[in-house]
Amino acid sequence: ELVRARRAGPGGDGDLLDRMLETAHPETGERLSARNVRRQVITFLVAGHETTSGALSFALHYLSRHPAVAARARAEVDRVWGDAPVPGYDQVAKLRYVRRVLDESLRLWPTAPAFAREARADTVLAGEHPMRRGAWALVLTAMLHRDPQVWGADAEDFDPDRFEAGAVRARAPHTYKPFGTGARACIGRQFALHEATLVLGLLLRRYELLPDPGYRLRVAERLTLMPEGLRLRLERRTPTAATVAEREPEEPASVPRCPVRGPGD
Repeated sequence: ELVRARRAGPGGDGDLLDRMLETAHPETGERLSARNVRRQVITFLVAGHETTSGALSFALHYLSRHPAVAARARAEVDRVWGDAPVPGYDQVAKLRYVRRVLDESLRLWPTAPAFAREARADTVLAGEHPMRRGAWALVLTAMLHRDPQVWGADAEDFDPDRFEAGAVRARAPHTYKPFGTGARACIGRQFALHEATLVLGLLLRRYELLPDPGYRLRVAERLTLMPEGLRLRLERRTPTAATVAEREPEEPASVPRCPVRGPGD
């Protein structure tokens, strides 16, 4: 119905749906079929909903259990956003420590739990696992993200500083894949991260996150991973002048984002 209404009306303002309906392949002139466009719309409306909410839920759980991390993230929000009632796009992008909290939450519990690859020819994987053409290998992302050879002996611990710029540069490029990999990696990655950073920043700005002592993290696996029966308490807060005065210094603007795709993808 959404596609039909757009085709029948005057069109949008050059948004993604307009581009899918109107853009032709530069070499063949072929356009996306109605079926393809419909599936892409469903992907954007549905796939990004459950994965992002799951990532936020894991982040809230860890923040409630790590008050020092929550205080540091909240101080960054207070400093960067100040008294602005609604943060601007660039202000969201400056929440680098909040972004690290999300990155670390996605490391421990990537809401998209796996990705698969098909052998295009007979081969031997990692020098010891023979694979025939057409065979599939499934990468369990949480196991990749908890490999102690990559992440250290404390790989099971929650530590957002793993995504400090120097630590990111020191790691191999294909060890962090919460959005899949290669040409078929999640098309909504940047949107999801910006959206999640905004929401998490707003929650930190407005509330203290207090753990429920009786809750123990259990993970439900449906289409995606998410905490089951998550419980925590919220206490509304009001930033004060003292809070603003204690804000930590801003990080250099040159700090890079954590790479999800590396060379060769």
